[in-house]
Amino acid sequence: MALSCTVDKAIEGQSRWFYRAMASQSFRIPVLDHDTLGVLHTGEGQDTIVFIHGFGPYPRVQWQPMVWGFGDTKSMYIVDLLAFGESTSPDSLIHIDHQSEAIVAALDSLGVGTYGLVGHSYGGLVAAYVAGAYPERIQSLVLIDPLNRYFDLATLDSLEEAMGRPIEEVLLPADLESFDLMQVLSLKDPLYVPEFVKQRAIDNIYAENVVQRQGLLHAIEKDAPNLVTTLAGYSGPTLLLWGREDAIFPVKNGERMLSDYPDGTLKIIEKSGHTPHMERPFEVLEELKSFYLSVLREK
Repeated sequence: MALSCTVDKAIEGQSRWFYRAMASQSFRIPVLDHDTLGVLHTGEGQDTIVFIHGFGPYPRVQWQPMVWGFGDTKSMYIVDLLAFGESTSPDSLIHIDHQSEAIVAALDSLGVGTYGLVGHSYGGLVAAYVAGAYPERIQSLVLIDPLNRYFDLATLDSLEEAMGRPIEEVLLPADLESFDLMQVLSLKDPLYVPEFVKQRAIDNIYAENVVQRQGLLHAIEKDAPNLVTTLAGYSGPTLLLWGREDAIFPVKNGERMLSDYPDGTLKIIEKSGHTPHMERPFEVLEELKSFYLSVLREK
């Protein structure tokens, strides 16, 4: 256990060192009367990007390759969604509109008027909602393997049958078998992780705010019929990035989503599953740089 603690602290320490080296500032901003949103800012570029994570651990760690790649060419805000990282809420059932309003309120508090959004998975659904609800604030939209309104519940049923477990148990693993299934579901090539490190993650990362995170999944189920009709897309520059071998949201979801985004482009990241920005960070970074160059040309 002592060694696993060391590993966990090393990851957190590396993240703190990285963002200190990038001259970052961290904020905990009161929003919506009773919530607090954790936001980290780095970079001093003229254009602003807001990153919104998915369900994985260490929300700020997963964006490090993108932050490193852009350096001081962009002003970047890394958001901790409610029930993750530095963000807190007393609510046990946090809906998509709640997450979205908290993000917009926090950015308003920081004086950030307009921005590009980058969202992954569940965070991609939140980003899509923000873009649809507040289009006047959004300069561009990037969705990486997002939860989306074209997701076929039959796919979920097939996944659960193949795994022998409900999806909630895999996304919020409470034992080693679920942890391994989570890796298989998320990554094309699962990483070798020693069992003591897995157990540490289960005990100290995935057990954090577990009731609220289960509530997020229940809220999505409740919201699903409404989201199918209300997620009407966004008319500005949009990039859909998709892992070729995403087992959760197949590429065909991205192909269908293009009809919601008249100025949208779909790019496939080869040799990648559900998390291309972590599995193939350099390819994703190049796609992002190319996209933002095209956005600048259109201004």
